[in-house]
Amino acid sequence: MPGKLACRTRQIELLFDKLPTREEWEIRAKETNYAGSHARLNLARLDRGEKLPTKLPYRIQTWNFGNDLLMVFLPGEVVVDFSLRLKREFDPARLWVNAYANDVPCYIPSRRIWQEGGYEGGGAMIYYDRPARLAEGTEEMIMAAVHQLAPRKFRVR
Repeated sequence: MPGKLACRTRQIELLFDKLPTREEWEIRAKETNYAGSHARLNLARLDRGEKLPTKLPYRIQTWNFGNDLLMVFLPGEVVVDFSLRLKREFDPARLWVNAYANDVPCYIPSRRIWQEGGYEGGGAMIYYDRPARLAEGTEEMIMAAVHQLAPRKFRVR
């Protein structure tokens, strides 16, 4: 008989890095590419008196079937480093990691990807209509929440 199902969820708020100033938006708005369009969109928001978001809601879930299987559900385009880290910190033979779960707010970079920058580390955020890349420490916030949700019996450390 399979183990009893237990489901847990936690919503955290991932912080955005320093938002561009109005002057920086105005400089970008002169571009004729998508970055310019995104800048004009954010300038229009500011002109209407709207505040640009400084946080991103992020709901993490775990399901475990007794001692048999732990499933971790992470929203967004989560880079592979999360799965690799989870498989180091939890029993990989009893772990199933799911991305794109419940929402696709943007790329979710690991510390390594954040430091490298580039498309997944921040450049793609304009295509998700985000005001800035996620702040340093995103990986640690997500992993801390997973550790709070997942039963200890699945940990390898």
